[in-house]
Amino acid sequence: MSEAPPRRLAFRVEYDGTAFHGWARQPGQRTVQGTLEDTLGAFLKQPIRVDGASRTDAGVHARDQLAAITLSHPIRAEGLQKGLNRRLPDDVAIGCPYPVPDDFEPRFGNAGKTYCYRFRRAVGRSPLLDRYAWRLPWDVDVHRITAASEHLLGTHDFASFAAADGSHQSTVRTLWRLSLTAEDHGVWALRISGTAFMKYMVRNLVGTLMEIGRGRWSPADMGLILAACDRSAAGPTAPPHGLELERIWRT
Repeated sequence: MSEAPPRRLAFRVEYDGTAFHGWARQPGQRTVQGTLEDTLGAFLKQPIRVDGASRTDAGVHARDQLAAITLSHPIRAEGLQKGLNRRLPDDVAIGCPYPVPDDFEPRFGNAGKTYCYRFRRAVGRSPLLDRYAWRLPWDVDVHRITAASEHLLGTHDFASFAAADGSHQSTVRTLWRLSLTAEDHGVWALRISGTAFMKYMVRNLVGTLMEIGRGRWSPADMGLILAACDRSAAGPTAPPHGLELERIWRT
């Protein structure tokens, strides 16, 4: 098939991150970006680079990852979605592509992100629930977690929650919403919305909030942890399987 003029398309990606080594392509590892690029290349018979809005960690899920490609192929958007989803493995799928400007970059073409972290307090295992929620071996007080979350709203230096090997140039970030809601089967969903996030930032926030919830620190201590700008002042990194990139906010 003859080539068509280059065009830029964006689309949403949903994936179960359990068996993926994160979003970004890595040699010898199964990643979401690598899977999409390899499948697109085989399908369209041309090399395709897939750009994403967020570099999720190994084991982290996404319901609404934003991605974009540039291709020289006459295939229609609906045909691309149908053909690609038929070839992709069961743990990843795309939404219908739509045209965007040639210089569109998903990392900058959004107004922020919402992450959802699920956890539950339970002694016994549940293979289905525990795939997507952190099972806590100790009690937590959700009221303490909610009170501590209030210290995180607004624009702050989040150095205490940044990974030491992150690629960030600044540790200042803005969070505009943190909410905690009860779901079915004893699962709690902690949603965090902000303009941008650093490597491990959400998981470090969650790990710290769980320590406050179990009584290691008081809710007021969250303000002191934040002000310390020191990773050692905060709590542990929560495991990846409870985290989901829930929404990329459109500009």
